[in-house]
Amino acid sequence: MRPAFSASKPSPSGREKGRRKGAAEQLLADQVLSLRARLHAALGLGLTKSDGHGAKRWQSTDAGIQSHVLKAVAAFVGSLSNEALRLAPVKESISDILLALQGILKTNNVSVLIQAADVSLKFVSSIGNSVCQYPISEMVSSLSCQLSADQLHIAVPCASALTCILNSLVTARASTQAEIWEALEKTNAVASVISALQNYAPDVHPLNYLTEIISLLRSFLWIWPSSRYHAWSNCNLMAKLAQYCLSAETTVAVKILKLYAALALCGNGAMILLKNEELIPKICDLMGKSHPSVTRIEALKLFQVLLRSPRGCNQLMTSHYLPIVQGITNAISEIDEKSLVTEGCRTALLALRYHGNHHRCFWSDSIDEVLYKIIAGSCSSEHQTHQMLCHGELFNKDSKDIVNIDPYVWDILGYLAVHCNNEYLSVRKQKNNFLQALISCACSLATDFVTQKNSSTKFSKEELEPALRAVLMMLLSPSQYIFSEASSKFLKVVLPLGDECMNILLSSIESNVTRNLSGSFDCVKIMNNLMNLACLVIVQSNHSLNKRSVVGVLSTIIKECLHNRLYITRSNIASHLQFCFDGGSCCYLTEEWEGENVILFYGLVVLYNVLRRVSLVCIHCEKNLDGGIVCHDCREYYNEGLIRVLEHALGQNLSPGPKSYIVHILSLFGFCGFPSKFGAKMRSALCDNELVDLELLLADSEPLSVHAAILSVRCPKLLPSEKSLVHDGKTTVEGSRRSLYHVRMSDRVDSNALKKILEYAYTGFVMVDADIVRPVKTLAKYCHLKSLQEVLQREQPRWSSDCPRYDLTAAVEPAEHSFSDIILEAQSNEKMECHHGSCKLSTPHVHSHKIVLSMSCDYLRALFQSGMHESFAEAIRVPVGWGALDKLLQWFYSGELPRIPPDCRWKNMSAEEQLSHLKPYAELSSLAEFWFLEGVKAASLAAVASCLNSSTGASLEFIGFAANLGQWDLVEAAVGSVAHLYPRLRDSSQLEQLDEDVLNMLRAEYVRYSQHRGGSY
Repeated sequence: MRPAFSASKPSPSGREKGRRKGAAEQLLADQVLSLRARLHAALGLGLTKSDGHGAKRWQSTDAGIQSHVLKAVAAFVGSLSNEALRLAPVKESISDILLALQGILKTNNVSVLIQAADVSLKFVSSIGNSVCQYPISEMVSSLSCQLSADQLHIAVPCASALTCILNSLVTARASTQAEIWEALEKTNAVASVISALQNYAPDVHPLNYLTEIISLLRSFLWIWPSSRYHAWSNCNLMAKLAQYCLSAETTVAVKILKLYAALALCGNGAMILLKNEELIPKICDLMGKSHPSVTRIEALKLFQVLLRSPRGCNQLMTSHYLPIVQGITNAISEIDEKSLVTEGCRTALLALRYHGNHHRCFWSDSIDEVLYKIIAGSCSSEHQTHQMLCHGELFNKDSKDIVNIDPYVWDILGYLAVHCNNEYLSVRKQKNNFLQALISCACSLATDFVTQKNSSTKFSKEELEPALRAVLMMLLSPSQYIFSEASSKFLKVVLPLGDECMNILLSSIESNVTRNLSGSFDCVKIMNNLMNLACLVIVQSNHSLNKRSVVGVLSTIIKECLHNRLYITRSNIASHLQFCFDGGSCCYLTEEWEGENVILFYGLVVLYNVLRRVSLVCIHCEKNLDGGIVCHDCREYYNEGLIRVLEHALGQNLSPGPKSYIVHILSLFGFCGFPSKFGAKMRSALCDNELVDLELLLADSEPLSVHAAILSVRCPKLLPSEKSLVHDGKTTVEGSRRSLYHVRMSDRVDSNALKKILEYAYTGFVMVDADIVRPVKTLAKYCHLKSLQEVLQREQPRWSSDCPRYDLTAAVEPAEHSFSDIILEAQSNEKMECHHGSCKLSTPHVHSHKIVLSMSCDYLRALFQSGMHESFAEAIRVPVGWGALDKLLQWFYSGELPRIPPDCRWKNMSAEEQLSHLKPYAELSSLAEFWFLEGVKAASLAAVASCLNSSTGASLEFIGFAANLGQWDLVEAAVGSVAHLYPRLRDSSQLEQLDEDVLNMLRAEYVRYSQHRGGSY
């Protein structure tokens, strides 16, 4: 039988297609051909071309024909093999089936719908991922309209079919996903599924309806970030899901764990889950040995999503670290369950990135023994439990048993080492045989790579990089035991090579970087060589590397990295770091401590460890010194070269790791601290004598006048005691209303060192010459200035340590002694309860400090110094609302204007709510012109521009509000966000509220938009 719609008189090209089609049909079995012919005969009864020659459409509403077609479809798709799905005739048939199904699913005949739902499920299950090759948006719309619990025989298979289609979309093109999402939005599918879950009743609806609806919602959340807000913001839904997870059987719990993992891809959704104190223990329980592997794996995957951010890790590991660590350790101990071990290792890797008490718990659970058994694999059964395998035996084992697991082990070992304090190992009761074996194993593998003595090694760069990185992290460990074990084993191999190995590595790096004229770098080779060189420099304190040459090469690397010409991430070469949730996250910001560009990080590690080994000799001219690493004559050379490069790097948006190493490198030249624009602005306060309220009395010099408000945040150890603040040590300055406190310093305090401490407290940065390092370090320790103390000690930066941020906002928090001397009062009729001392003001206000305000505002500084009546007033009325004043206060005390996170919360706000968040920026922009607030206008514009595209209504209202204040930069930004909608806004009369000047701006912007897009006005 001739297939339907075949051409009767093909053209020459048609004849060629016919021959190809005939050849393809020969590959099909006779039974499939017969079923295909029967299918097309049935389809011909209802599938027609609406205008005789256009696209095919399903036209028949006859229940008998529809049922006949569905039977033919079921028989045909049931006969197809994977090979057949690739043949052109079959593809043609599938396209026609899709048209028929999406038409039949719109019928009102219940019996036909039941049959159509079952056939649709069979159809999409049979063709699998190839469904993405066809136009399926209409099919998706038809299925999503049939999810009501009123007809369960229809809803369940439709939900299953829809889930099957969506699961195939995970790897589809973004355009395909966007097309399907548009179809789902038209049918309000997400809201329908959420409603079905909320209305589910166990005594009315079958369990499989619940599981299918949960799976469908999970697919929505996993693929489309915009769907997640509607789930996590629905309190009733979240309560229902928690109830099902806590009380339902394991099958339902597994489905909900998958749904939670998709929901937690949204940072806001993750926080909602973490706040449920009953839910987290239940998830911990589902990781336990008493549950099936599939359940444990899904619980581990959920924790992986929750542990991605420092905030999530801290919240989990503060309250629940014992059961989580136990569950992870149990999982990676199941060596025969490779999938379980892999997910356990992934979870451990994420948990161990950050320091905390959970590290001690891992050591208590003998994590080193567990890791050793993973590395040993099948070999461990051939030895006694007390017997350690040698390096050769470990790496000659049958690797098929532990494919892709070793890289996780090395990364886990590295994080354990770099966060291990000396007391953590005390819980092992001196049983460190397994740890020694792991260290020996990693060092042997790394030195094989360093010395390249085993060129025929079966290990790839992807397997070697984690081992080499683990050795570097062990050499950076705060644990003296781990450091000594790793360095001794590493040295044992490389020491016979002398400095030859270092020079070879440096020459290789130099040839790849400084002599590369094409700009095409072998980034993997450079990265590995830098790691190798870092290990060698750390373990060999006495080496003959040319310091000047090293500094030159590494300066070039840093510059190339800052220009992104030298760039590589670990995930580029380490596939085990490519987690399933990568790329699908929203409302979530985090960064690796060492940063994305690991070449920059490793280059800085090498540079710091080369320079800190220099003692009493100039690194440039090798002249003998009394202290430091560069003589006075050569300092200018490095100021123009390396130091300028590093200072420029500090101004970039770097991760904490590279920034910490740069600061530690600069400290070797005497530049100590974390410089910032706000700190530089506060430097002028050091010279202010008008607003001082505290004197530090010294035995060997004149008193030092300071500001208690600044010291209360930056160096509270120098403040008067509580007793002095209340009873004594206080005088009144003549001719002023200010009180002056006195603190007598110890006779042992060096006045020059104290001045340096004050400079650091005021600015976050200070120049410390070699001859004063010791007293400054002593005083920094007394004052608990940990960040300054650490850079002066020439120790390695602590892994995962935060970079201190210059921030004085703590000074305005309610306290018994806040040292406040001025009140800023908002222009508002709202009422506010003040918890600041005995304050009786009921209008919105804040207690602040003249010294801080005057450093950032020329207008206020002039006012306070004028001597006029206003300069002695207790309060200043600020002509802005409370929302704007609150943001202004944060700018005064931190140098940064708070911005609106353009996350799913913002995108789902009403236009009125969005406008209430935008208006304060227009007020501040206007105030900045009168108060001479440098940087506030630009910061306000940046904050507004980042979130204007979410709501047309809010943008139009904001345009009018900003125009009334004369803030035309903000008006222009808002106009640009809605210009493309001008015709629709004009025709809907939404522009009537705008004045003519603004309308002209909008028209002009639309003309530019149209010209750019090639359109017409």
